[in-house]
Amino acid sequence: MLVTKKCPNCGTEQVGLDLQETNGSFVCSKCEREFVVENEIIKEVLDKNNHTKTNKN
Repeated sequence: MLVTKKCPNCGTEQVGLDLQETNGSFVCSKCEREFVVENEIIKEVLDKNNHTKTNKN
C-alpha cells in the first residue's frame, strides 16, 4: 500500500511511499534526511548504529 508522509524536518510531502517494502524507512527527496515510520511516529535515523530521534508527524 502506497502512502504519503510529510518530512518532519522540511515539510516536503513524500508521495507514493511503499513502507512495507522499505521496512518503514524513507529518505526525504528535498533535505535528503533518512526517517523510519514506527506506529505512525516518524523517527530520524541519525547514524548506522540505529540511534533515532523522535519527531511528531
